[in-house]
Amino acid sequence: MRSLRERLMAVSSGAPQAVRKPPPPPKAEPFFCREHVVPLSDLGGIEQTTLDEVRACDPPFAGTRWDARDLLFLDTETTGLSGGAGTLAFEVGVGFLTERGMVVRQYVMRDYGEEAAMLTELAGLLERYTTVVSFNGKSFDLPLLESRMVMNRLRVRMCDRPHLDLLHAARRVYKLRLRRCNLASLEEAVLGQAREDDLPGAQVPQRYFDYLKTGEFALLEDVLRHNFQDVVSLAQLTAHLCAVYREPERLAHEEDLYSVGRTLLRSGRTQQGRACMKILGCGSLGAQARMRLADSYRQQREWSEAVDVWQAMIARGEGGAQPYLSLAKYYEHVEHDAQRALACARGALTCTLNTAPIAGGEAQTEAIIRRIQRLQRRLAAETGRKKTT
Repeated sequence: MRSLRERLMAVSSGAPQAVRKPPPPPKAEPFFCREHVVPLSDLGGIEQTTLDEVRACDPPFAGTRWDARDLLFLDTETTGLSGGAGTLAFEVGVGFLTERGMVVRQYVMRDYGEEAAMLTELAGLLERYTTVVSFNGKSFDLPLLESRMVMNRLRVRMCDRPHLDLLHAARRVYKLRLRRCNLASLEEAVLGQAREDDLPGAQVPQRYFDYLKTGEFALLEDVLRHNFQDVVSLAQLTAHLCAVYREPERLAHEEDLYSVGRTLLRSGRTQQGRACMKILGCGSLGAQARMRLADSYRQQREWSEAVDVWQAMIARGEGGAQPYLSLAKYYEHVEHDAQRALACARGALTCTLNTAPIAGGEAQTEAIIRRIQRLQRRLAAETGRKKTT
């Protein structure tokens, strides 16, 4: 009869051994990359845009040439929304034009160790394109990528290259009407494309952290769809803004036309800006448009045209005291006619007193009174000189 020890050893030797799982296979690629092609017909005419149109919609644009095939559309998804040393761009979406259409390429680092390889690939791509197009990239995307490249010993000066930041260009046209000018709002109100089931940008960082914990790549699919639409919208919005400055008279909203005209006047495109303001003459923004138009004439010392506009505003009861004051300055300093200047200054005072009380109106009233008193002293001195002679 076998002893207890022998029986226990027999049972132990016959027990199935625990099966060890093999280690996961090594990742074949240094980072994840996905590519789509968008037909040119879906991009609103991006290939027709010109350097002159770009400079019109973005006067600070520093590029000396513009070719749609030299553009790199860029958008990042990051681990934080406020930047800082701990923020990483875990996904970078880029778009560039080819004969097939716009290639949208999305790079994702599946863990922190893939950042250097992903940024190296991006740096090589940047060398092939002369101009970057982004949305708020000047303040966020490009400084972040450049700092991460420095951390990874990559010498790439991203912030020095020609850059069209569509956030600022879109605000110049649409802020007066839309107030909010984020990309999703512009897509809906301007491009006529409302997103459905889109992942809010505020949730993007947490999605990536959840993916790192679980390894479930499906968690990032919503992020990739969100980023893909962002990159496509960059090309569509660029084409749309250039078309706006190509034919501003076709704008359907007065606020947009006024904003375009104001931008054109500020950037020295005087005749185009004046044309916008003249179109607005009969609309709800007519008073503001006429004041801008008169100011343009004043800056160019086209005095007869400026006087006509100021007098027309007074006849219409527009602009409050401002057209009276403008005429008072004109008659005093250009025509040297103190009597007519005094009459206009008194008109300004009457207009100001009739619209009081208005916050800040006291300072304007005091300034007008001082102007009247100065003109009265000047007239009195002139009268005295005439009597002595």
